[in-house]
Amino acid sequence: MLNSILQDASFLVLLLCISGGLFLISLVRIFLLSQQNQRLRRDAAKMEKLAAEQQSDIIATQHDTASWRAKAQREFDALRAEFTAQLDQSVSGTQHAHSQLVESWQQKLEDANTRIRDLEVALTAASTQVITQPAIPTLPAIETLRVEALETELAALKAALVTAQQQNFALKLSSFMARRRQAAPRRAGARTAG
Repeated sequence: MLNSILQDASFLVLLLCISGGLFLISLVRIFLLSQQNQRLRRDAAKMEKLAAEQQSDIIATQHDTASWRAKAQREFDALRAEFTAQLDQSVSGTQHAHSQLVESWQQKLEDANTRIRDLEVALTAASTQVITQPAIPTLPAIETLRVEALETELAALKAALVTAQQQNFALKLSSFMARRRQAAPRRAGARTAG
């Protein structure tokens, strides 16, 4: 009986040592886990703070981007309005200059036509005078020179008339092209607005 009690006691001591060792191991493990948990809590607080800072940086960046986009849009609209105004002004100036040039060329053409008619009348009168007065002892070379001078002046005026007509055509063409260039940006602006 004593022998069985001693065996039970040694078994109980062995169980007590094993359970005591397991208890110490669990205490050490609990201590290590609590330290790791504290470290993780500190890291979590740092991460939350970092996430909040990054979110505020993202919001600030988005705000800066939106303000930059709005500023660029305002500048673009201002430049477009300025260029449109300059284009309208240049087109109106071109049309005004074209109308003035057309008026001046019309006046010059009328003056040239009047001068041509006067020269033709003078030429006709000079030729009839030469034909009707052959008996007068005038120098035929002078009359011939006068007729040739009138014909030369007539040819020069006709050449000036042709040049004026060509320049008038060129001005009409440039005015037409300016109107087309003015209409093209408006159509492109209407497409982008739509």
